[in-house]
Amino acid sequence: MIKDFLKKYQEELISEKIQLKEDIDLLETKIREEKKFLALLEDSNESYFKEFTPRDINAKNNKMAEEIRNYLVELNSNYDKKLQKMNFFDGRLDEVNALISNKDIEQTPIIVKAPEIIQQDIDADESVISDSSVSNSELIACLSNIKDLILLDPYRAQIELEKIISSI
Repeated sequence: MIKDFLKKYQEELISEKIQLKEDIDLLETKIREEKKFLALLEDSNESYFKEFTPRDINAKNNKMAEEIRNYLVELNSNYDKKLQKMNFFDGRLDEVNALISNKDIEQTPIIVKAPEIIQQDIDADESVISDSSVSNSELIACLSNIKDLILLDPYRAQIELEKIISSI
């Protein structure tokens, strides 16, 4: 149950990371394009006779270049925020992967048998084991009961397995 949750959370993180990567790629492309456009505007503003004219030659280009500079600052700040989110997702994914691969987390059933039912299973197992002639079908039935018991009480299941081994 915990592994299922962790795997679902891992899938969500991966999908968000993929979306974030696409957003970062888009931002990188916008930043490159805006920088090229800004360079073109600044090149067009370079005029050799600028010092000799009393007015501003390319007022529209200067205004547009200033707007693009402001836009680039905004894009770069968004880019930095997205990179921080990407680092966060990478860290979270590493943690989730470590938890999923951890051997201590096992799927345990939520269904808990009543103590009387467990005792009946144990008594049935002991009666099968006490017989000196154990057939394959009885052995399989006993092992399947132990398989059910191993999730609830692993120590008791180990004892039952030892009894089966000693009777064989």
